[in-house]
Amino acid sequence: MLLLVTYGERETRVIKAPDIGISKADYVIYKTEAGKDIGQVIDILPHSHTVSYRFASIARKEDIASLKTILGEETEKLKECKDAISDYGLEMKLVSCHIQFDKKKIKFYFLAETRIDYRLLLKEISKKWNMRVEFQQIGARDYAKTFPEYGICGMKTCCSKFLKCFESVTTPLLRLQNLACGTDKATGICGKLLCCLKYEEEFYREQEKIFPLVGSIVNAMGEEGVVIEKNIISRTILVRYSDGRKIVVSLDEIQALEQGEVEK
Repeated sequence: MLLLVTYGERETRVIKAPDIGISKADYVIYKTEAGKDIGQVIDILPHSHTVSYRFASIARKEDIASLKTILGEETEKLKECKDAISDYGLEMKLVSCHIQFDKKKIKFYFLAETRIDYRLLLKEISKKWNMRVEFQQIGARDYAKTFPEYGICGMKTCCSKFLKCFESVTTPLLRLQNLACGTDKATGICGKLLCCLKYEEEFYREQEKIFPLVGSIVNAMGEEGVVIEKNIISRTILVRYSDGRKIVVSLDEIQALEQGEVEK
């Protein structure tokens, strides 16, 4: 059987294990390239997934107790590393760390605007703690996923609840949904465009097919006018007549006479 197992508070790993009745929420110990680690089973996977690591044993009560102790040590190590970063004057923000169950390795995650040369820092703390130390730079979206907050919808961020990977969200999606670039309503707590814009893309693309393009000439209320705006949600069109008048017309009340230029 294949198990999806937590790795610290940030990542997951796929473990190949014997079919011995392991269930979700169980803790298991597994072999890594640098020793052994522990994680909680969050899903049972089909065999089509790529295996990351091998099962070692089901965690005992004393193993879970040791894990709680390690979590406390992570807090201490995070503080020590932050102090060392300050001493070296490095422009990096530590956000979390993970100590391997057998304490042979610790991994730090950090945010930074540019690439950071942390080799001297790495050498110092590796020698001080007598363990393997790794640093991994993460992006703003990864940070939002790790430390869940609430979005403008009032719900916890999608990335922290269920999203497995981040799809590309670009500015054309804003234009498609008639949203202004640079507005706070279109960005998440990570400062990037909202992931949920992607959910509605298919709907808007389907609706676009039945709407006249901006710049098209239409017959509206018995008169010819030019489409200057459209509202897909309300299914209405803003039409400007030759005398300068503007009127909002239902999509069902217009007849396209001449298409405008294709919208980008």
